[in-house]
Amino acid sequence: MEAAAPAAISVLVWFGIHSYLVRDPWWSKFNVAAAPFFGDRVFYLGLGRATLAGAALLLLLYGALGIAFALLAGGGGAGRAILRAALWLACWHFFSQQYVWPRLDPAAAPYFPLSATAPAHAAAAILLARFPGVYRRLRALATDRKAAGVLSPEPEAPAPPAAGNESAVQAPDGGPPAPAEPDC
Repeated sequence: MEAAAPAAISVLVWFGIHSYLVRDPWWSKFNVAAAPFFGDRVFYLGLGRATLAGAALLLLLYGALGIAFALLAGGGGAGRAILRAALWLACWHFFSQQYVWPRLDPAAAPYFPLSATAPAHAAAAILLARFPGVYRRLRALATDRKAAGVLSPEPEAPAPPAAGNESAVQAPDGGPPAPAEPDC
């Protein structure tokens, strides 16, 4: 989620910016994404529940896409990660143009043209390429539990009594030995 959430949010931000740039209301793509829930009403609804539902659907969709990338990508270097992320989102781009956007609504394709989706997918690929670094950091934290702060430091073992002073007992607070009680 640490790599997928920023990628998904960047897509949503770009969709809002692109809508503004083409002189549509910034929420128009989010409303169109809510078409499975609200039907054809999304084309004349303003900012509201449809916007929230569409943004949530897109966030869920792109978040799941990022999580799937993380599960399939594995480790590797930074160069390999950017290539994998770019290939992953290029495949998603073509799949979404053919199946996802038309499935949302038959009239949704014009709201998600190449000029809207390609930069969004490029930004998401750049953010998803951070995954191997995030994975290595999380793996290091999991293997070094002391560094993660999961376990408290283990208490030190009490020191053995000093030689020649067998009657001394170590104090519970780790201080100097106290004389032992005499045996009667």
